Amino acid sequence: MFISFRLYFVLIIIVCSSALAAQGSCVSGDCESGYGTYRFVDGARYVGDFKKGELHGGGILYYPDGSRYMGNFYKQLQQGKGRLVMADGTVYFGMWSKGQYHGKGELTFGNGNKLEGEWINGQSAGVGTFYFANGDEYKGEILNNALHGHGTMNYENGDRYVGDWHDNRRHGRGKLLMEDGTELDGNWTTDQYLADWDRLGYQGRPDELVKCAGNDCPDGKGYFRYPDGTTYEGDMRGGQPNGQGTVIYADGQRYAGNYRNHRPEGLGVMRYVDGVITGGIWREGRLYRKLYTSQGRPAAPVAVDADPEVKVWAVIVGAERYQHMPSLKYTKSDAFYLYAHLRSPEGGALPASQIRLLVDENATHRNIIMAMRDVYLRADENDVVLFYFSGHGLQGAFLPVDYDGFENRLEHYEIRDALLATRARHKLVIADACHSGSLSSGISDGQGLAARNLDKKLARYYNALNEAHAGTALLLSSKGIEYSLEDGGLRSGVFSHFLIQGLEGEADQNQDDMVSIEELFRYVHRETRTYTGNQQTPTLSGDYDPTMPVSLVRD
Repeated sequence: MFISFRLYFVLIIIVCSSALAAQGSCVSGDCESGYGTYRFVDGARYVGDFKKGELHGGGILYYPDGSRYMGNFYKQLQQGKGRLVMADGTVYFGMWSKGQYHGKGELTFGNGNKLEGEWINGQSAGVGTFYFANGDEYKGEILNNALHGHGTMNYENGDRYVGDWHDNRRHGRGKLLMEDGTELDGNWTTDQYLADWDRLGYQGRPDELVKCAGNDCPDGKGYFRYPDGTTYEGDMRGGQPNGQGTVIYADGQRYAGNYRNHRPEGLGVMRYVDGVITGGIWREGRLYRKLYTSQGRPAAPVAVDADPEVKVWAVIVGAERYQHMPSLKYTKSDAFYLYAHLRSPEGGALPASQIRLLVDENATHRNIIMAMRDVYLRADENDVVLFYFSGHGLQGAFLPVDYDGFENRLEHYEIRDALLATRARHKLVIADACHSGSLSSGISDGQGLAARNLDKKLARYYNALNEAHAGTALLLSSKGIEYSLEDGGLRSGVFSHFLIQGLEGEADQNQDDMVSIEELFRYVHRETRTYTGNQQTPTLSGDYDPTMPVSLVRD
């Protein structure tokens, strides 16, 4: 995967020609024609050789911002070989002329990227090699500090692109050879592959399709309908959809392209309900390589489910099986536990229509974004929205299963935006992921409980929600610098294990048959810290009402 970049240079010209005396003062030594230390009026300091009152020979120049140059000077300016260490960690080592990079040199950025090549008047030009910190490597033409011309990019994931570049993007004729042997040879524009995306899928007339009887589909062109309402039109082989086809999913998404084993496979394009169009290579139903994206017409607005009653709306994510990161063991189970809890009387007896559960291959970035949109926008001013994520995390983001090392991070601001967009009175975020703090066990079936007592408790629970002051609470598994832990003995994430226990009643400190957000936090904080030997510290933040109930307790 390509990371765009810009190269930034500092042209270091100390003085034009006037005497040093007008620029500062000599601190020690011979600043006329010898070796000395000179301080400039702006705070810069030079230690080195002088000739006729000018910087001339070997020396070190210290800048007020913390940068420093070590090398040769000629008549006040950097000349010959020298090293510049900038305040942000960027380092240039190579040849200089008249105060600018000129000749062979290498520029190493603070983020680990490194460019080796030729420099002309401060700009890289000609043929060079760019080593990316993520393992990508480019060899080819460079112009004005950008990948420009003909070059080869060897990607860390095993892909290779050979062809034309323009302003750091694949542009023109080029060939992409993917690590699995798939090859694309054609034209590119601004990093996007120019396939005839509109011509993918079934292009014939509906009346030419043969409807499948169950799973018995004759070879040729056919129509297949799945139990959930998803439909397929296109090639049939071996008794099932196989080949070029068009799929219209029950949720409104539309796929056109190669299809096999009841899922996208090969070159295809997906049109999402939010209007985003994504084309690429698909493997086992997942986007393997994104080659094209554009914005179409977005989906219709979500209608608010307005009524006087208090309702709880939840999106639950268990990201477990990753393609480009180590898989986790218990995040899916944690998500199912919470789902079961919310469906139970202790969790408010939520109907399934108010919960969106995303696990395994469904726990993608786009699915999470769309689920938050479709679920949370239905909430009215009396309601509660809950977001739960269990999976990998980085500083500032949670990681869906389609995170590939660069794209498809679920940024914390995306969750914030989804919460800001809803009308809900209460907003609760619970996350069991590493660095989640940077976002600032079965279920009882209740047999033998009298229905009238349950109804009274549920009514009391929802009344308490209605009376609590509006706000947002963030209950997170760890501080921003900590990792969240799984445990084989618990068969769960440590935080999520105690979260479910607390919701089921262990956190009901005042024994009022309801668990408040404050009680839940105190319990989870204490138990998680104790179990992990203080290695993991849950946090609670936000403008929440401490008495806001999060579950009820049955007798």
